[in-house]
Amino acid sequence: MQTIIDWLSQYWYRNYTDILQGIVFAAVTLFLVFKDTDRSTKIKKCILSFLVSYNTAEIISYATYAGFTSFLSIQGTFLDFLLASGCLLLPVFILIPLYAKVLAIQGPGAAFLYALFFCSNCLAMLLAQSVWQRMCITIALSIALTWYFQQEIRYLFFEKSMLQMDHRFQGTAYAFMVLIGVEAELPRIVLDGSPNGVVNALAYGVSIAGIALILFFVFFMKFNFFAIMKYENYIRSQDEDSTTGAKSLTYLIEHGRDMILKAQTTNEEFAVFYTNLENLHDVNMIHGYDAGTKILQKTAALLAAQFPDGIVARVSGSHFAGIIPLANIENKFNLAAKQIEGLSLDEALHLKVGIYPIPVATHTTRHETELSYDELTTMVDLSAYAVRYQKDSRQVVQYFEEDLKKQEEIRLHVISSIDKAVQNQWLRVYYQPLIHIQSGKPAGFEALSRWEDPVYGLLTPDKFVPSLENLRLIYKVDLNVLSTYGREIQKIQKIGLEPLPISFNISRTDLESGIDLYGEIERIVNALAIDKNLIHIEITESALNGDSLIMPQAIKHFHRMGFEVWMDDFGSGYSSLNVLKDYPFDVIKIDMEFMKKFDERSKQIVRSICEMATSLGTRTVAEGVETKEQLQFLQQIGCTYAQGYLSSKPKPVQEFFSLLPKRPSNS
Repeated sequence: MQTIIDWLSQYWYRNYTDILQGIVFAAVTLFLVFKDTDRSTKIKKCILSFLVSYNTAEIISYATYAGFTSFLSIQGTFLDFLLASGCLLLPVFILIPLYAKVLAIQGPGAAFLYALFFCSNCLAMLLAQSVWQRMCITIALSIALTWYFQQEIRYLFFEKSMLQMDHRFQGTAYAFMVLIGVEAELPRIVLDGSPNGVVNALAYGVSIAGIALILFFVFFMKFNFFAIMKYENYIRSQDEDSTTGAKSLTYLIEHGRDMILKAQTTNEEFAVFYTNLENLHDVNMIHGYDAGTKILQKTAALLAAQFPDGIVARVSGSHFAGIIPLANIENKFNLAAKQIEGLSLDEALHLKVGIYPIPVATHTTRHETELSYDELTTMVDLSAYAVRYQKDSRQVVQYFEEDLKKQEEIRLHVISSIDKAVQNQWLRVYYQPLIHIQSGKPAGFEALSRWEDPVYGLLTPDKFVPSLENLRLIYKVDLNVLSTYGREIQKIQKIGLEPLPISFNISRTDLESGIDLYGEIERIVNALAIDKNLIHIEITESALNGDSLIMPQAIKHFHRMGFEVWMDDFGSGYSSLNVLKDYPFDVIKIDMEFMKKFDERSKQIVRSICEMATSLGTRTVAEGVETKEQLQFLQQIGCTYAQGYLSSKPKPVQEFFSLLPKRPSNS
């Protein structure tokens, strides 16, 4: 015991190298891991790092060795060599796990950094002829090796790497420490036997071998790092979305299955989600795609921050999907939605999320060893349905419901069957009369499409129009209205009746579909010999938003072709007065919402619209007229036509034959 006390009292004078290296070790740890933490954390971690450094290992090593040799006479023997090597290495292997706890980082990073300092110290013992030389070599090598491997150390500490799960890499670091530690003790005890240094030629050879071993360790580890990092970077290029940094769809499918199956042991509930970021397209158009990309990157980061235990992947465009714990999911998405809305530039960005809770049976009662690709992609699709058919536009989150799946089936059926529907006349045209308010006689009809499907029955426009508009296929429906009416005219004339004019809708997407819409309309009119006075083109007010050239040019073009152009849903937008000023419509159809409310405020607005239209020489149609009171009001204010259930709901043309005038006998 006295020997140990004497050694400790003289420790600074004989081993200030280890103390200085411990200080360097603590400083390197602080720089690599804790430089961005608060002051108290830095002080705490710095002290703890010093306490678990090789300096402490050396104290324990000497105390242990001195304790054994005080009652064993083995100096200079092979047993002495084994004892010294064990006393040197055992404290190191005890302190490395403690150092890992100081770092609070998993994987072999702690062992690798410790090995660099350990090897530096041991090599200095082999090379130095004096204590001063040993200090210089130890500190210089410690700093040089840390600098040389700084990229790899950060990679081990902070990157999610396969090395964090592979114990072989840590075992390699331990193995080299054993070899260099044995090398350090070999000359002192076995080859020379003196306690003060290396003196004979064979001992010099061992020192050279030690240098070669350190060099081999450095280059071997550098090559290993290079190969592993290059491979993992390649894997990441496949696993990560290059634009946002979120995971890729491939990563989601491959690793999502493992996440779901792992839930068997944790009993944790998971859900698949799918997002849509509304109005991002406007950001791209107004501010450029770089601005949109930055928003997507921040969105990915915000979602990942809310769900660190899940997978967040970008699947396409502004859509993210993933697998996340179900607990507290709504609150987390609501918070993310508020944060994302804060990224808005002009129009507010709205995050909409579809949630498909993964059924418990999927991961608790199945016997298969893995979840199939089709099962997981189906879950993503089901969560996407929830976004597409969100019932409340004010909510962020919509859970999947079975009726949403039916709507999606109909949507896909519509898209794939539109040509067949036209060919087989599943698309039927219904007509709703426009009544001349002053005379009470029918003045024409609005032509409306209905889809009578052999599988899904009668489909109203809300079931097929949006999906066809999104794909710019709605022109097939609109042109079918014109063709069908042309054939109806021929039937009407054969039975001696006179057809009345119809109005039918032309969508903005008709003009953006890539077909020659004007040419197609002209072809149908000529082929079926339709009088152009019987055709009125309706354009909704909302279609006037966006590109300022498309719709004005369309109105002029239709007028040149000889058609009247009517504006549908007047008053539904925010610039109705500008519409009257800028566009030469022949008729404006007043949005039915005014008739639904029919309070004094609505009446005054409708009255003003009719007065303005009359002063401009434009006729008016009031939509949604359902009561005699409404009709009487419209008569008083000079509205031209009324359309609504008061006169009739939409019906097939043959049900209106009694309303059609007879053809003159000479025609």
